[in-house]
Amino acid sequence: MHYKDVIFANKKFSFFANGELYWPSKKTLIISDLHFEKGSSFTESNQYIPPFDTIETLRQLSNFIHNHPVEKIIFLGDLIHDKLAFQRMTAKSKKLFFKILENIDCTLTVGNHDNISFLKDIGLTLTDKIVIDGICFSHYPSIDQRFSVFGHYHPKVKLIINARGIWVACFVLNKERILMPSYGYYTGGLSIKSVQIQELFDAQYEIFPLAKEKIYKLSLKNNGSSFKTLIADGRTTRT
Repeated sequence: MHYKDVIFANKKFSFFANGELYWPSKKTLIISDLHFEKGSSFTESNQYIPPFDTIETLRQLSNFIHNHPVEKIIFLGDLIHDKLAFQRMTAKSKKLFFKILENIDCTLTVGNHDNISFLKDIGLTLTDKIVIDGICFSHYPSIDQRFSVFGHYHPKVKLIINARGIWVACFVLNKERILMPSYGYYTGGLSIKSVQIQELFDAQYEIFPLAKEKIYKLSLKNNGSSFKTLIADGRTTRT
């Protein structure tokens, strides 16, 4: 599985192409915004799409765990899409998820979609944030810690490949912040050009687009409305 090593807060992390952030020295996996049962929530509102996002997200997660030593998982919020998500989960999805919870120490930093009253009863440690070695992990960006790893925004970037545009999820990184991509199969995204994301990264930063199990690296400068066309690994890329 393709990945890029980065140094953040003087610690080595790895960005993986499916959206996993791995901290090898801690054997810790960080993922964000899984939104279990988003597909079935659309069906509930008469928008019919295949309701297989949860099982595919869990299979992706299980595959990572199978191939890497993982002793702790930090879910950075929005584990579920709505308060009735677990009621709609299939028996197969529940079995796979509870198997993960039984074998690995799992913490959820609660997001705006999470149903706290239910989640606290299924073996998850719930908290607003968790701080390890001076790094704050939470759903929202930290306001009281220098180094912050967070989700919520579902960042995406438009790649121009062979004169055609394709939107892909991405990591966003600067010296003090890591913005996580969403991990769920049906989660949408917010452009890194959006005001909400640009306000979080007011200096030079890097993005790591995720494309077909490969991850790329781009260096950018936030100059207000000024964005440059860049070359990354032989591909022309425009933000």
